[in-house]
Amino acid sequence: MNLRQNRTPISTALLQQLAAIATRWPSPKVRRLHIPQRPGEPGEHDAEFCAIELEDGAFGLSYILLGGTLDHLLARHGSDRHDALAGADPMALAQRLTGGDEVERAVALAAVNALTDSVWRRIGYTPPPAGNSLGDVVLGPQDHLGMIGFFPPLVRRVDEAGGRLTVVEMNAEMVARQRERFPKVHITLDRSALAACNTVVGTSTMLLNDSLDEMLAAAPNATRFAVIGPSAGLWPDALFDRGVTLLGGTQVVDGAAFAEAMATGASWSSASRKFAIARDGWPGWAALTGGPA
Repeated sequence: MNLRQNRTPISTALLQQLAAIATRWPSPKVRRLHIPQRPGEPGEHDAEFCAIELEDGAFGLSYILLGGTLDHLLARHGSDRHDALAGADPMALAQRLTGGDEVERAVALAAVNALTDSVWRRIGYTPPPAGNSLGDVVLGPQDHLGMIGFFPPLVRRVDEAGGRLTVVEMNAEMVARQRERFPKVHITLDRSALAACNTVVGTSTMLLNDSLDEMLAAAPNATRFAVIGPSAGLWPDALFDRGVTLLGGTQVVDGAAFAEAMATGASWSSASRKFAIARDGWPGWAALTGGPA
């Protein structure tokens, strides 16, 4: 993969782009922070997300199972509060993507995604629908898929395609748990295992732990590198500049149903849609927003 050399941290690049867009499309205030209400034992769920809702009905999601993020988020904001962060400036929240603690970074990524969704709605841009759960990545028997972060439903898809699978995790506890569940899958903490992969799919958690550039560098033979997941609802330009070829995110389409599902612990899949933006077909943020070239 030919990567563009870029020393600017990904978080800084994202914030600079948001600031440029905001000069033409000022952001609304936060309506509230949604924190999931889902019973269960620790470790029972592989994924959990919070959401920022803006006053114009835009939403942005963020993963909250890194370290103790969920517990600390609940302690700081509480899941039963209907006014958490109400009236806050989402641009100010987004700034904590750089230098914030784990809760601030999770909220910041949700704010980045909500700000993106807000502008997309106002300019009438609808990202293309995703054709599959891999973010439109199609696999064949010749493919060696590298998975950064574990997507349990995709294991069968790889088996059906007849390809090979390598999973790289950042958390030793998660590696042990997933190895027990999927003993035939190669699951490792060693990112150098990605060097053998021609296709890589990673979660947008890489934006929370600043590992995207490192993972791109660890996969020099990957001709396709997709960043997918509910947290990947942001402008893709900075990711495409670094070598990402596809962004697959989630957009909330029924705010009331989504909020109810978050409050009750129900699935919110029917209140949202998955999308996939390919680098080759992306016009660029400036063309879409009327911003600087």
